[in-house]
Amino acid sequence: MDLTPYPNLTNPECPWHAVREWGGLPNVKWCEETLCSWVAEPTNTWSNLAFLVTAAAIFVVTRRETSRTERFWPVAAFWVGVTSLVYHASVTFVLQVFDFFGMYFFFSLVLLLNLVRLELLSKERLFPVLWASIIGLTVFTVVVAKASLPVQGIVGVMLVAGIVTEAWATVKRKSQVRWFLGALAFIAVAGAFSASDVSRRWCDPTDHVFQGHAIWHVLNAVGIGLAYVHYRQFKALFP
Repeated sequence: MDLTPYPNLTNPECPWHAVREWGGLPNVKWCEETLCSWVAEPTNTWSNLAFLVTAAAIFVVTRRETSRTERFWPVAAFWVGVTSLVYHASVTFVLQVFDFFGMYFFFSLVLLLNLVRLELLSKERLFPVLWASIIGLTVFTVVVAKASLPVQGIVGVMLVAGIVTEAWATVKRKSQVRWFLGALAFIAVAGAFSASDVSRRWCDPTDHVFQGHAIWHVLNAVGIGLAYVHYRQFKALFP
């Protein structure tokens, strides 16, 4: 990683420097300039509030639900947002791993709910396997990163697995998919913005209002909300 344009990543006078020195730097540098501040990437940090808005909206809808799965959805959205917010505030490897920990709440939930629908996983085992998956994938992320491999590929594999199992479950037991397709559309557009950011095709490091990766956060927050609406139709199948 060329750190020449981002001197504050290694500036010992800046906040988070001790954590960066101890745990190392993330394996990717997004476009936004890293500031010598407790909030090192303002736009990439505060855009994660969109996930917390989604979490709050789902919480309002599910607060009287008796289903444990229904009540887990706002928890998943909350962790996605909080962990990403802290990571972008710090730009450190340690909290990048924390960011992946948060993302695994959502991706593991979707994949395992599909396996329950396919009767490949009993609903009684959903939450034990879910927590084991979140923790196991987080540990695996550290191993992959330390091997200098792209940890972002793990999320890509889980996304594909979620789509494949969703298609399989829909074929097996016909269901309404328009909300799922809407979620995929938002995620796809979000991915395009994030890719343009990391590739520097659309990149102004000094713009702390509009950043491609920040737009990724906002659109994915909408995608999580749409995914919740999709899976709500199956709540009788889940614990």
